[in-house]
Amino acid sequence: MTVLVVSGTGTEIGKTVATAALAAVAVADGRSVAVLKPAQTGLAPGRRGDAEEAVRLSGAATWRELARYPEPLAPATAARRAGLPPVRPAEVAEAAEKLAAEHDLVLVEGAGGLLVRLDEDGGTLADVAGLLSAPVLVVATAGLGTLNATELTTRELARRGLTPAGVLLGSWPAHPDLATRCNLTDLPKVTGVPLVGAVPAGAGGWPPPAFRAKAGEWLAAELGGTWRVEASTAVEGWENGRRPRPPSASLSPMSDLSVRHATPSDIDAVLLFWRTAAEGTSISDDRDGVARLLDRDPEALLLAEREGVLLGTVIAGFDGWRCHAYRLAVHPDHRRQGIARALLDSAEQRFVALGGRRSDAMVLEANERAHRAWEASGYHREDHWRRWVKPL
Repeated sequence: MTVLVVSGTGTEIGKTVATAALAAVAVADGRSVAVLKPAQTGLAPGRRGDAEEAVRLSGAATWRELARYPEPLAPATAARRAGLPPVRPAEVAEAAEKLAAEHDLVLVEGAGGLLVRLDEDGGTLADVAGLLSAPVLVVATAGLGTLNATELTTRELARRGLTPAGVLLGSWPAHPDLATRCNLTDLPKVTGVPLVGAVPAGAGGWPPPAFRAKAGEWLAAELGGTWRVEASTAVEGWENGRRPRPPSASLSPMSDLSVRHATPSDIDAVLLFWRTAAEGTSISDDRDGVARLLDRDPEALLLAEREGVLLGTVIAGFDGWRCHAYRLAVHPDHRRQGIARALLDSAEQRFVALGGRRSDAMVLEANERAHRAWEASGYHREDHWRRWVKPL
């Protein structure tokens, strides 16, 4: 395999981190790797794009970006609105072939899904794969709704005579809900394409050495790794390479609880939730404040959901030196059900993966209910410290 096209069922599903994992495994095997991004949208010049990020995580030597458009839109739309020329499938194929002449493996990461338009003539990543006669890896979401989108994508590959390289789950949650667990069995059945890996949620925030050391455990043998779908006990322990803490008895009624990272589209819902569930307010409790948090650390704000309903939050911040947990909030109607423990488990798994050694929590002195929740999760108060603040 010289060129592999990495596509998916949509946007923000983990294609870049999946591409980085593929590159890391290939680099560890002694192969030279290039990452090609035909069109990067939604980023201003000078900011790190997807191809550069994949190289940073994986240790690959070469990345190339053919075009960049400032607005976060489909490439054809973004190019038109920016008054810039679009990227056409033939140009992408030519660039990939040139890179393939100098590298053992070229990974072509698309924007959005398989049929997102690259130009006004309707060119897509599927056309690029056809020109290159390259297999296509389908990166999919793990949860509810993925069966339909993934089957439609693999059917389109079959209709065009393109070879699927498998289906890869781009973000496997720390606490998979019922639908997510069932999808491990159902996805291969409805698509006729094997599952070839699952990348743990938040892996893109890992330090590169840790990411490279674990990447092979997330990919199946077809992609050079050791992952097996049958190893369900290992699936839930990937977040930091160790088996997870056994769930408390109170979690059993909430086995369909899922914990995920917040995205910008969640900001309004989170702010509304905090008005009901959080004790006290913060100077940063506005849309701009949460947006800045997600821009600086996209993996920091964790959300607990059940059947799509937001039930809890925690911010797991890491500044490279200290781990800070705050804004632990659970909906008043769903407390004492293990939600806080699930959120803190996910936060601590993130901290360990990032190299953290101790988690510090900010807890209101008057919130005695919260004191019990933190104590139940193994935290203790240190009275010789006092928080000092200064408004800016």
